[in-house]
Amino acid sequence: MQTKATIFFILFVLNLSAYSNDMPMNFNKANDLIVSGEFKKGKKILYQILNNNPKNMQVINNIAYAEAKSGNLDKAIEILRSYIRGNDDIDIIYKNLTNLYAYQANIIYEEALSINDSESREINLLLIKNFKFDNKSLVSKDMNKNLNNSLEDLYVDQQNINSFIFDWATYWQNKDYENYFNCYEENYFPKEFKSKETWKADRKRRIKNKNNIQIQIKNIKIISNYKKNILIQFTQAYNSDSFSDVVRKHTTASLIDGSIKITGEYILR
Repeated sequence: MQTKATIFFILFVLNLSAYSNDMPMNFNKANDLIVSGEFKKGKKILYQILNNNPKNMQVINNIAYAEAKSGNLDKAIEILRSYIRGNDDIDIIYKNLTNLYAYQANIIYEEALSINDSESREINLLLIKNFKFDNKSLVSKDMNKNLNNSLEDLYVDQQNINSFIFDWATYWQNKDYENYFNCYEENYFPKEFKSKETWKADRKRRIKNKNNIQIQIKNIKIISNYKKNILIQFTQAYNSDSFSDVVRKHTTASLIDGSIKITGEYILR
């Protein structure tokens, strides 16, 4: 009887080992299908892997990636929001979620203006390439506790984010160019400009030509305060001697060397 039990155990371990070795191969196969545009086939394989690894964020991220690339933005956002957990790939998860929100905001704005070129734009998403087999039995309570504690260090205080947006608006209003441009990430410039230098020159010219600038920021909503991928929504009321308007904006930012820096700006109208 003991011999039979031993044989059964050995066969079980061998099957488990073979299965775990197949999963990275299947994961890579699914990625290849997704990259080639065969989203349905790729998702089918990923969902099969997910059945045996229900909390694997690598698989979940890539399912969301496939959904977004095939046009299902709402579903992609729902997947990422539902399954975010502490793990090695959380940077990619949050970056994808932040970029999905920003992209969705742009789509809403373009639809409001009846601009139909949004289909040609690429969503800036990341596909996780290396599969890691989950072995829940090796995760101790102490490891989970340490992970939860480390997650608390991943976020920026919301008051700091609010203060940053108000300071940014004040620098703009006061034509404090040095501090205004210092609010942006070092390599940031909008796509319609060839370089940061040409963007800065254009911004400075536009600000300099306006008198009595007044900027009011209202209704700040922090969608994500994750340090590496901050997403802020707010209403911006701009008034000068020659122009005034009110817009809703999405601003993406990151905490870089202890300071918040803008990495993207999107007008929602």
